[in-house]
Amino acid sequence: MNYFGLFFTFMIPGIIIGTMAAAAAKQAADRRRRQAVKACREAMRTVPRNKLYICTLEKDAKAA
Repeated sequence: MNYFGLFFTFMIPGIIIGTMAAAAAKQAADRRRRQAVKACREAMRTVPRNKLYICTLEKDAKAA
C-alpha cells in the first residue's frame, strides 16, 4: 500500500481545508461580536421616547 500517496492525497488537503474553514468561522464570529458591540453602543446613545419625560405634575405639586 502506498502510504506516501495516501498522506499527500488526503491528509494535506484535509489540513489545508480545515484550517481555512476554522479561519472563516473565526472571522464570522468576530464580525458578529463587533456588530453586537456596535449595536449595544448605538442603543446606549439613543434615549427612548417614553424615558424623556419621567416627572409628573403630582410630584411637582407636592414638592412646592
